[in-house]
Amino acid sequence: MGGPLVIAVALVVLCGYFAHRIRATILASVFIVATWRWLTGSPMDGVPHTDAGWLRRGHRCLTRTGYCSRFWYLPRWKRACWRSGGTAGFLIVMYGLLADFWLTIALFASALFCTLAAAAWLLWLRFTRRRQQKTWLYPLHLAAHELAGHPKAIPASSWITAELDGAGAVREAQLALPQGWPADARDEQRLVSIAAAKLGIESPQPSWRRAGPAPLLTLTHSPPPPGHVKMADLLGELDSCRDGELLIGVGKNDTLIKASLRTDSPHVAISMGTGAGKSNLAAWLLFQMLLRGSIGMVLDAKRRLSYPWMLKDGDRNIVQLPNVAYAWTTPQIHQSMSWLSSELDRRGDVAFAGMDTGGQVHANVGSRLFILAEELNLAVPRLKAYWSQVREDGDPAKSPAFTGLGDTAFAGRQVNKHLILVGQMLTAEATGSRDSSVKEQCGVKLMARYGPKGWRIMAEDIPMPPPPTALGRIQVVTGGQAREAQVPEFDPWEGRRRVLAGDVTPLPAGMPCGPLLPVPALAMSAGAGSDQQLSHGTGAGVGHNGMRVTIAEAVDLGAVSCSKAALRKASQRPGFPPRRGWRGQAAEYYADELAAWDAARR
Repeated sequence: MGGPLVIAVALVVLCGYFAHRIRATILASVFIVATWRWLTGSPMDGVPHTDAGWLRRGHRCLTRTGYCSRFWYLPRWKRACWRSGGTAGFLIVMYGLLADFWLTIALFASALFCTLAAAAWLLWLRFTRRRQQKTWLYPLHLAAHELAGHPKAIPASSWITAELDGAGAVREAQLALPQGWPADARDEQRLVSIAAAKLGIESPQPSWRRAGPAPLLTLTHSPPPPGHVKMADLLGELDSCRDGELLIGVGKNDTLIKASLRTDSPHVAISMGTGAGKSNLAAWLLFQMLLRGSIGMVLDAKRRLSYPWMLKDGDRNIVQLPNVAYAWTTPQIHQSMSWLSSELDRRGDVAFAGMDTGGQVHANVGSRLFILAEELNLAVPRLKAYWSQVREDGDPAKSPAFTGLGDTAFAGRQVNKHLILVGQMLTAEATGSRDSSVKEQCGVKLMARYGPKGWRIMAEDIPMPPPPTALGRIQVVTGGQAREAQVPEFDPWEGRRRVLAGDVTPLPAGMPCGPLLPVPALAMSAGAGSDQQLSHGTGAGVGHNGMRVTIAEAVDLGAVSCSKAALRKASQRPGFPPRRGWRGQAAEYYADELAAWDAARR
C-alpha cells in the first residue's frame, strides 16, 4: 500500500511542477500571452474593463474613468468569436492569395458584394430606426440609466422598447430593469416621471411586473379627454378664471386646462391642419376676453367666412359687434396691422406717464386688445404683394403691417396687447418675418393634426405626443410640456348674445374697421343686450372708425340699404358725406358716415 501511494503523490507533484513550469514559460512569452488574450476577447493588458464573465453580460464598468465601450460589456465568448473569427478570416484570405490568386480574388469579390448588399440593407433598417433611437430611446437612456441601474455605454434599445404610432409618437413603452433592482416607491415614481417626460406621455398609467428576477415597467397613455364638450358645459367655469387667464378646454381625468397670459405667455399660436377646428378654438378664446371687457381686432383673410357671428345678427343683417374691429380685405388688414404700431406707442406713452420707480403701471392704458390673425399662411403672401404694389419711393422695404405685428409681439405685454396667431403651419415665413422671432414670442401653442415636422417647428425639443384624431382635440404646449385637451364646441348664437349682454367696451377712436353704424354710448354704458339697440338706437356716437370704403363696398357690406346706382346718384346731391380719398378712379368715404346718412334719410 505504501509504494503505490508514494508513486501517486510523486506523480501529482511532478504534474504540478511541470504545469507550473509550462505556465511560467507561457507567461514569460509575450507573444503567446498576447495571442491568447486577443483570440479569447480579453483586454490586452490583462485588466478586466467590466464585470462581464465568459457567459454573463457585463453591468458595471471597472475602469478608472468609469467609461467602457459597448464591446467590453459583451460576454467573453462573444468577444472571442468576433476576434477569432476576424483573425481566421484574414488568414484564410492571405492563404488563398498565395495558393490561387485570381480564384481567391473572384471569391473575395463575390463575398464582398454579398456582404455590401447585406450591409446596405441593414444600414437602411438602422437608418429608419435611427429617428426612434435619437428621438425617444437615447434621451431617456441618458436621463434614466443611472436610476435604472444600467451602464451608460450599453445600447438604449437593450432595455427600452417603444411602440410608435403612424405619426412617430410613442404609444406604449417598456423598460426592462436589471435583476435585483434595489428601488423603493420613490425611485419607482421618479423613473415613471422621467420616462413620461422623455417619451411625451401625459399622465401615464404605469404597470409594474415585480415578480421574477428582472422587474419590468410598462407605460401607456391614460384615457383621453371627453369626446365632445359643449360651450354651455364650460360657461360656469369661466367665473373661476383669473384676470388674464384663458380656459382652453377639458383635459385628461376631467381636469380644466388653462393658460395664463401673465405667467405662460402674452401671445397664443394656433397651428392646425385644415378642418381641425382653428376658427372654433380662436372664437372660444376671443369670446372669453370679450366677456371680460376686452376689445378685439380680427384679421380675416378668408373674407368674413371665419367668424360670421361677430358680423351678423340672427336675421342675417350685418350688425358688427361694437367691441370688435373686423378687417377682411387685404387693404383693410394692412391698414389695421399698420395701426398697431401707433397704438403701441400711444399705450406705451400712457404707461410710462403712470409708472412708478419700481416699474408698476398705475395708468389705464386701455382695455386688453386681442388681435386675432386668421389664416396667416393665406394672408401674408397677399400682404407682401399688396405692399409691393402700393409702396412708393422712400417707403421702407418691409411692410408697416409686419412691423406692427412684430411690435405687438415684442412689446405688447405691458400695454395689454395680445396676439392670437392662426395658421395651418405657423412657420417663420407665415408670420411675415425672416426668422422665428415673432413665433417664438407665443409661449402658448395649441396644435392638432400635426406631423413630426410641424411639431418640431412649433414645439422644438418637447417630446411629440400622438396627434389627436377626434374633432376639437388639441395639444396645449406651455411651460415645456404638452397637455391634451378637448375644446368646447362654440355656440355662435349664444356667444353673440352673451357678448352684447355683457360689459361692452367701445373701440378707441381711429381704430380701423370698427362697426359700420354708430354705436350709442348710452346703450353701451347701460349694457344693452339686443343687436337693434346697439346698432340702430339713437344717441351720441363714438366717432367714425376710420374705415374707408367705395360705393360698391358700402352696398356689399350693408352699410346702406339702397342700391349702388341709387347711391351714386345720391353722391352728387347736397348733404351726402364728403369724399375722404381715392382708390384708383373710385371715391372713398367713411363707412360709418355713409351708414349715418342712410339712417337719417329713412
